Amino acid sequence: MYRSLFALVLLLPLTPVSSEAFVFRKIVYCSPIEGFIHWQGKPLVNVVVTRELQSGGFAGGKYSDTASTGTDGRFKFDVVQERRFLRPDLLSANPVVSQSLKVSYQGTNYLIWYFRKPNYERGSESLNGFLKLDCDLSISEEGGESQIVRCKHNGAL
Repeated sequence: MYRSLFALVLLLPLTPVSSEAFVFRKIVYCSPIEGFIHWQGKPLVNVVVTRELQSGGFAGGKYSDTASTGTDGRFKFDVVQERRFLRPDLLSANPVVSQSLKVSYQGTNYLIWYFRKPNYERGSESLNGFLKLDCDLSISEEGGESQIVRCKHNGAL
């Protein structure tokens, strides 16, 4: 029995699937996001959108990056992922990644997306693998530090 087990261990590097797949796992903190920011249908140009993620997988627990809208009012964020040996929240029963998208326009702060992602799967925030937002900043409500915009989206909410 020990000989056959030893033979299997020796043959593992010859398998067609990378042995890394058996040891490391892909952790997706945020799936791709595309969006359109406008004021009553008129595209807003050069608006900076800030993505903030909170998870135990980041140094200091936080990650932040930005994207700007083009002449058509559209912005895009790529996936945030990594391969890890252990889950970032190994001691927790439920993985959680807090995601938010914020915009500052003409001196007013807007919260356009907030989601608590309950897993590390790609595309779990939306119905088709990437999140698509349509945000009219002229329609917002008071929300403390920021105006809250209820964007149209294909999210899993």
